Formats: sequence, C-alpha cells, structure tokens
Amino acid sequence: MTAIVINKKFLLFASVCCFLSVITTIGIHSSLFDLGALNFDERLLLFDDNRYLANRFWVILHCLFVLISMWGFCLVQFKKSPGFIGLGFVLFIVFAFTEIFRQMFVMFYLNGLRRNFLEADNTSQEVLRISMENAGLLGYSLFGLFILTFALGNIFYGLGLVNKNRIDTTLAILLLFWGFGNLIAFGNEFWEYGLISNTLEPFNIVFQPFIRLVIGFWMICKWRKIKSNNDEMANAI
Repeated sequence: MTAIVINKKFLLFASVCCFLSVITTIGIHSSLFDLGALNFDERLLLFDDNRYLANRFWVILHCLFVLISMWGFCLVQFKKSPGFIGLGFVLFIVFAFTEIFRQMFVMFYLNGLRRNFLEADNTSQEVLRISMENAGLLGYSLFGLFILTFALGNIFYGLGLVNKNRIDTTLAILLLFWGFGNLIAFGNEFWEYGLISNTLEPFNIVFQPFIRLVIGFWMICKWRKIKSNNDEMANAI
C-alpha cells in the first residue's frame, strides 16, 4: 500500500513538472531572452549579462522538468510496454544530461574564456579566440545530440503508447508527430532548407507547449485513476 501512495504522490509531482515545462518551453522559444544579433565584442560581455545567465538556468530548469515528467510517464506506461518506454526514457536521460552539460559548459568554460580574453594581451587573445571558436563547435555538436535523443525519446514513447485506448493512441500519434518533426529539425541542420527553418519556429512556440499540456492532462487522468482505485481498495478493507 505504501508503494502505491508514493507512486501516486510522485505522479502528481511529475504532472505539475509537465505543466511547468509548458511555461519554460514558451520562455525558451519566445523573445523573453532574445538578445538580438551580437557581434564578437558584444558576445565577450555575455558572462556579465544577467538575462543571458538567467536563460542558461532557465534551460537547465526546463530539462529537469521534462526529465521528471517523462519519468512519471514511464512509471505509468512501463508495465504495458517496457521495451519502447524503457528505451525512450533512457534517451530522455541522455537528452537532459546533454543539454544541462551544454549550459554548464557555457557558464563555466566559455564564459571563463571570455573573461580571460578581456584581460589578455594580443598574442594570448588570438589563442583564446581559437579556443572560443572550438568551444562553439563542441556546443553545436552537443546541440545535435540533444535534438536527436529528444526526437527518438518521443518516438519510442509514442510507439509504447499505441493500444486499443483511443485517448492513449491519440497521444501516441501526437508524440510520433513531435518526434519525427524533431528528426526533420535535426536533418535541417545539414540541409538548411529555408522553408523548414521557417516552419520550425511556429512548431516550437505553438505545438511544443500544446503537446506538453496534453501530456500533463493525460498524467493527471492517470493520477486520478490511481487515486480512485486506492480509495476503493481502502473502503473495501
């Protein structure tokens, strides 16, 4: 009985995290933290820009909300489809770790290089400039891994959710659409098609918060079902 109660409480917590991820998603893809186009000299000062640093922490918080909510999703669905759901959650772990590491890399390593650049002589600045350029390439590589694992995580969750239940199957279709949409976004990092790039912006700012909202309500429904079953068991006892 205790394990059921803990699971119920955590599922409610995971649902709340899913709803909070709606807010953080909008913040990431809106103009909330937009600093505009910056030249090299302006980027050097980002280590001291509060809005830039707040954005880094906002993204980390978003990843934690997503990871917790996807773990709650996993707990609900794992017994029904351990293969797809288990693999999907592993990919979400990689997704969260990759993006959190990328943000920490920027805050501690790249921003450290920026500070050192401002205090260095001309010769040292050239070395630091190359280091910053290489840091950008590493960050770009991590961003690619972030997109790929997130896309595959959604696809495997979608496959693990397909069943005779109409609501579950509808959510599964939305997750599959989300996953393949992110795979296209990943591919467009190489293709660089303008039409796809223009489509991704409304996809990110509209569809992503919407699907997170749907997942949150789905988890709340599962929580209410578990709560109802527990109440019935308690009354029977």
